[in-house]
Amino acid sequence: MNMGCRALALFLVLLALFQSLPVAVDAWQTWQWPDTAGEWFRLALLPGSLWLYLRYFSVLGCRQCDRPDETGQ
Repeated sequence: MNMGCRALALFLVLLALFQSLPVAVDAWQTWQWPDTAGEWFRLALLPGSLWLYLRYFSVLGCRQCDRPDETGQ
């Protein structure tokens, strides 16, 4: 994946996270489910965007960390 596509994907994943986190925190603090369909949609983005971030962009899911370098060492 080239750098431009990776940056755009990271931006979209973080946008989904930052849209869904306030709804989740508000629902948790008030102990009430969201009222509108838009808030439900934003809340539904949370598990997928969190998984995508942890799998492809965080250090925890880094697939390049365990690869040997090109020199073969």
